[in-house]
This record gives sequence, structure tokens and C-alpha cells, in this order.
Amino acid sequence: MGLLEGKRALVTGARKGIGRGIALTFAREGATVGVNDIVDDEVAHRTVEEVVGTFHHADVSTIAGITGAIDQFVERHGGIDILVNNAICPDLFGPFMEHDEDLWDRVMGISAKGYYFGAQHAARAMLAQGGGGRILCVSSVHADVALPEWTIYGVAKAAVRHMVKGMAVELADTGITVNAISPGLISNKLPAAGDGDGGADAPGAPVDGPPIDAEEVARFDIPSSRDGRPSDIAEAALLICSDRGSYINGTNLLVDGGLVAGGFRMDI
Repeated sequence: MGLLEGKRALVTGARKGIGRGIALTFAREGATVGVNDIVDDEVAHRTVEEVVGTFHHADVSTIAGITGAIDQFVERHGGIDILVNNAICPDLFGPFMEHDEDLWDRVMGISAKGYYFGAQHAARAMLAQGGGGRILCVSSVHADVALPEWTIYGVAKAAVRHMVKGMAVELADTGITVNAISPGLISNKLPAAGDGDGGADAPGAPVDGPPIDAEEVARFDIPSSRDGRPSDIAEAALLICSDRGSYINGTNLLVDGGLVAGGFRMDI
């Protein structure tokens, strides 16, 4: 029996990369998985097929978008046990002096407002079921270290760190845990089409695609001497969201190969 047998999990921004990896791993461990993304294309539907799940097309930067996706998931599956807030804005970086209000609203809308009100709405649904559940928000090492042209992203991901602390404290007596996970340098390349076993009974698609180029990894001087993979984040998410993680609450887990501990040295 899988670690998430019988659980119902919605993962936002799960079309590819880390979100896809979490969705695949949760499905492998027995969860019924909903895939959310703002992009409705062949790649998104391939992920849905791989997890044998449902697709929930929505822009989670709006309250209507994230609450609508959760409501649709609950309606289809009879409830929700796990919410993974993973969606990010594609316009992640650029010079601070060139950022404008539209970009600020977009980045903060997804990673701050969307995460915040998504967690609130999911928690309400979990409480209506009798309490208990897992809310996981994806932060980043950029909340720890400042790098040129990543300021706006770092601000959003730092906000994620604090919101999970406050939510965890307020929800602690309900059995709902709220945590963050912070990836380092992660390869988000998709595996080649047709890889894996497939099949409706047991999702067999590979979680990881090709690694990041060795020269790029060397630029970051990662102590573990390799890039991270979606599976690295997914396995950590599995621990936090399973019954084994019931006493992990209000914390942030760095999954970065020692990047932050080593001083985040980068040859820029």
C-alpha cells in the first residue's frame, strides 16, 4: 500500500517540472491527483494521463481561479486531503529598476495571493470534512539569498515562508499541517515522450528528464556536485504530506544539495 493510499491531492502548476514530479510521485503512492495549470495544452494533458488524474484549468493568481479549481476538484473527488501550492509566474527575473506594477501584481498574485487564499479555501474544505490534511507551499532558495535580477521572485518566495508559519500556528489544533519546501537548482526538462511504463493501473512515467548541463551546475558551486531533480523535491513533499510527516508543521525544508549552507556561491 502506498503512503498516500486513499488521499486526494491537488497540485497547482503541475503541467511540468516540480509540480509534475510531485503529481507523479503522489499518484505512484496511491493518491487521487488533480493537475492544475493555466496552460491547457498537450503537455498538460500528457501529465494528467501519466497520473491518471483530472485536469483543473485555472489562473491561480486570482481568488476566483484558485478557489474555483479547488471547488471543482472537491466536486469531482468528494473532498481534498492535500493541497500543493506550486504554481509560479514565468516572468521570474529581470532588473529591479525595470520592474513595473503589472509584473509585481502577477508574481505576487500567483506566489503570495494565490497560495494564501488557496490554502485558506482548502483548509475550509478540510475542516468541513472533519479536519486533518496537508497544505504544502513551494518556496525557493531565492528567499534566502539575493542574486541580481531575482529580487521580485525572492520577495514572493520569502512571503511564502512567513505565511506557512502563521497558518500552521492557527490551524495546529485542527490536524491540518502547513509547510514550505525550498528547491535549489532543479532540472525542469521533460522526459522524452513515450518513456516509462504508462498504463492506467500504475502510473509509470519517469519523474525526471535530462540533467542540467554540467557547466551550469558548476557555476552554482553546489556542494553535492549535481543539479536537483523533480524527484528530489517530490520525495521530500511525499514525506511532508504523508502520515509520516504528521509532526512536521510550520517549517521550511531546503532541498538544495547544500547550496545555501555552502554560501550560495555563483559564478555570474
